[in-house]
Amino acid sequence: MLSMPSDTLSVLGEKILLAVWKANAIGIRSAAEDALRSELSDSNGDFLQELNTLQDLGFITTGNTDGQTEFALTPLGLAILRQIEEDKLQELR
Repeated sequence: MLSMPSDTLSVLGEKILLAVWKANAIGIRSAAEDALRSELSDSNGDFLQELNTLQDLGFITTGNTDGQTEFALTPLGLAILRQIEEDKLQELR
């Protein structure tokens, strides 16, 4: 059984995973850093640090296309995001 992902992820980390998913950036599809920043307009300077943490955990991958950094969810990141959403639904009950 997975440990509670919300215990290890910050609120910003959860928001980033959700923004990447909303951008349909899964697997080989990716979303540009600028698009993520605009989706998370309330994020502060911790954005890049949190992206690095998510990458270190294996939840997202990064790439570089035409000088623009892009991100995508890994299968593990998608599973963690699903677990986070299920935990939130359980809290509502």
